[in-house]
Amino acid sequence: MKSCFLERISSLDAARAALRGRLPGQESPWLLLSAGGDPVAYFNVQGDLDGAPILNIQADISGRHYNEEASVLAVLKDIQGVVGGVVTDDA
Repeated sequence: MKSCFLERISSLDAARAALRGRLPGQESPWLLLSAGGDPVAYFNVQGDLDGAPILNIQADISGRHYNEEASVLAVLKDIQGVVGGVVTDDA
C-alpha cells in the first residue's frame, strides 16, 4: 500500500464537503473507484495525530492499483484548490 496526503488544510469541514462533492455517495472513508468498481484509494480526513492538532487528508492506495497514483493525486489537487495545503506522499 502507498499513501498520499494533503497536509495543513484550512478546515476539516471544508475538506469533508470537498470530498463529498468529488466522491459523492460516500463518507469516511471516501472511495475512489476503478472502472471495474473496485477501490483504487481510500480517503480519510484527520483532525489530530497522537493528540497534536493536524489537519490533513490521507489517501491510501490499494495494492491492486499501486501504479494509479496519478488519479489519486488528481483528486487531492482538486481538493487543494478548496482547502489549500500541500500534497505529499509517503516516500
